[in-house]
Amino acid sequence: MAKFSHLYIWFVVIVAGIAGLPRLLLSRRFAELQQAKLRQKSSVARSRLMSLAVFIVVLVFVGMFATRWGHEVWIEIAIVFSLLSSAEFFFQAQFPNLEALVFQNRLLGILYLGLSAASYLMLSRV
Repeated sequence: MAKFSHLYIWFVVIVAGIAGLPRLLLSRRFAELQQAKLRQKSSVARSRLMSLAVFIVVLVFVGMFATRWGHEVWIEIAIVFSLLSSAEFFFQAQFPNLEALVFQNRLLGILYLGLSAASYLMLSRV
């Protein structure tokens, strides 16, 4: 299990870093692309559905946290990463205007990069 948790944390370090950089550095351009995508009615519905699906994943990880695997670092990181992803889908669907998307991208960029850095620091605890 230790090898899996080590690999998962490296996965989060890389994916959260890749997710955070364009949201922070190119927030307006990224928001314009998101807005164009969200103009389609099916895209908003899909974003809401994805928000719900990822939130269910959060609940699964919270359930795992209460089991014998609980209090392992990778589960805590998985909960935070899934909550960020769920919030991103939800708020994009709720507030699809450009200025809200720019704000969301900047905030999520900071949060994703923070998660990436914190996950990297947690590698020593695995």
